[in-house]
Amino acid sequence: MSKYVYVVCLSTGRSHPQHDIFYTNVDGLNAKSPDFGGINNMCIISHHLDAKTIHMLCSDGVQNKSDVTVEEITRETLNDEHSHHRVHTDLINNYFLPYGRYPNVE
Repeated sequence: MSKYVYVVCLSTGRSHPQHDIFYTNVDGLNAKSPDFGGINNMCIISHHLDAKTIHMLCSDGVQNKSDVTVEEITRETLNDEHSHHRVHTDLINNYFLPYGRYPNVE
């Protein structure tokens, strides 16, 4: 089954009053930290569900749903010189791509 890769962010990160709820939600979706600092305000999720459903799952229990954002990572966003997704290129290429089908990234 094909999967998608998403960047999920929580505004203000650990300072957010409901960071613990966000962390529990994304941890349940097997989220990966984008660096060695752990999941503060951003994580990477690989899943077969669409972005809207991922947003619903990650923001479950968070009072202001707009504090959580979900963006799909594609080959275009990884190659775009002005995209912040570029910083995740090594993680995507070395951790996700060898172990799954990601047609929007391959």
